[in-house]
Amino acid sequence: MSIPYRLLVGMTTASLLTGFVALIAIVATNFWLGERAQFYFDNAIAARDTRVAAVELRNAMQTAEFSQRGFIITGNEIYLAPYQSAKTQAQRQLLALGALLPSYPNSNVAMQRLTTIVSEKFGELDRTIELKRDQRDQDVLAIFRTNSGKTLSDEANVFISGITVKADDRLTSGVAEQRANARWLRFVSGIGAFVIVVVVGGAAVSFVSYTKMLRETRDQVYLLNRDLEHRVVKRTADLAQARDRAEVLLSEVNHRVANSLSLVSSLVTLQSKTLDDPAAKAALAETQKRIFAISLVHKQLYSSADVRAVALDEYLNPLLDHLRTSLIGFGHGLTLSSDIERVTLETDLCINLGVVVTELVTNAFKYAYPDGVGEIRVHLRRLPDEQSELVIEDDGIGRAEGLPAKGTGVGSRIVNAMCASMGAKIDYRNLQPGTAAHLRFSSKAGRSVAA
Repeated sequence: MSIPYRLLVGMTTASLLTGFVALIAIVATNFWLGERAQFYFDNAIAARDTRVAAVELRNAMQTAEFSQRGFIITGNEIYLAPYQSAKTQAQRQLLALGALLPSYPNSNVAMQRLTTIVSEKFGELDRTIELKRDQRDQDVLAIFRTNSGKTLSDEANVFISGITVKADDRLTSGVAEQRANARWLRFVSGIGAFVIVVVVGGAAVSFVSYTKMLRETRDQVYLLNRDLEHRVVKRTADLAQARDRAEVLLSEVNHRVANSLSLVSSLVTLQSKTLDDPAAKAALAETQKRIFAISLVHKQLYSSADVRAVALDEYLNPLLDHLRTSLIGFGHGLTLSSDIERVTLETDLCINLGVVVTELVTNAFKYAYPDGVGEIRVHLRRLPDEQSELVIEDDGIGRAEGLPAKGTGVGSRIVNAMCASMGAKIDYRNLQPGTAAHLRFSSKAGRSVAA
């Protein structure tokens, strides 16, 4: 008889929770014991260093005293050879003890007293050595008879022995604690292993029952899948047909929009020919360039496989060719060069960018070179983090700061509006000579590809 599904789920859940709790307990215990082991390891290292420092201090003091005694007895300076190094060693080990002992309870007073003892001891040694050098043997003998040096040495040995005993006690207690922790680890691991075995057994029973239930429902699922696959195939075919119709319609719309814009451009040209006012004719000519920049996007779209985005190199290069031809009247000595990397951009953003390029290049042709001779350069390059940068630069007379814009100022307002709609900001830089307009924008919505 198969186990009911709810009971099966309950048993499996309980087994998994139990195993998870056992695993957490083992991991937590191991982590805690590892932290404790590291703590006692650090304590052991500190205790060892403390013991070594104490022993080295005692040895240094003894060496210094032996050196002083030899000199006092013989008067031979050769006995003082190890004295200074022993004194330096004692001071170094005293500093080491000062850094290590604060971890021991009630060690501050002992450390202060030990420091005083060492200082007084070496003061007494230095004094007797100087008296011997001055051949004042009676004064040296008088100092010896006070037994102050022996008293200081004995007191220093008491403190050093106490420090050594404390370090040994800490080492011993650390070892005992580590043994107790090891016993705890074995106990917890044994309990955890038992629980995991029980969990695995319960999971095995649940698995067998669940496998039987799966076999019973497999045939039903197979029949349902076969019917679903038939529906999916039919629905996919319908969606593909609808998508094809939408793409055809969208391509047709772009074609019609491009034709309509071309017609508007032609009408603007006809209107311009009927005017005698140069300013009006110039305004209509600039309007025609803006219309061409927009229509070129739609021409690119209806001839492209992807109607959502435009490749900027395929769009900007023809636009710049058109500008190069239409603006030749501003000077036969003016040249327009370009370096456009392959970047794709959404349609709306591409239109805005085309209008910006048209305005900036036109302004450069009109105002950068009053003598009609010079070069205008257009660069588009990819940047990290899905950014792109458009740069239009010249070597002309530059852009006067603080003065009103030349012309009507409509072009500047159009550029600022287009940049704002792109979420970008244009930056004009003085090249001395010339001007460079930098426009950085996000190409994240589009797709950057290698050239």
